[in-house]
Amino acid sequence: MHRELRFTREAAEQLAALERDPARKGVLKQVQKTLGYLETNPRHNSLQTHQYRSLTQLYGKKVYVAYAQQETPAAYRVFFHYGPDKRPRGGKRTPVITIVAITPHPEG
Repeated sequence: MHRELRFTREAAEQLAALERDPARKGVLKQVQKTLGYLETNPRHNSLQTHQYRSLTQLYGKKVYVAYAQQETPAAYRVFFHYGPDKRPRGGKRTPVITIVAITPHPEG
C-alpha cells in the first residue's frame, strides 16, 4: 500500500539542508531511500523501524524511528508517526505518514 509522506516544518528544513550540502550527498541518497521505503513498506527489514518512546511521550502519539544509515557514527535517522490520514469527500482514505525529524543519531 502506497502512503503519502508529509513533513513537519522542522523535517522539511532538515531535508532541505541535506539537499543544499554537497558534502552530504551520500547521506541525502540514503535518507531518500529510507523515505521511499516508508512510502511503500514502513516495515522493510533494512529500516529497523521501532517505536521511539521519548518522542512518543512528547508528541502524545506513537512516534517511530527508521534507520537511514547503519553502523556509522552519528548515523542518520528518520522519525515519523502515522496519520493524519486524508479522506476526500466520498473518496477512499489515503494513508499518511508524517515525518517529524531527519537527524543524526546522538553519539553515545
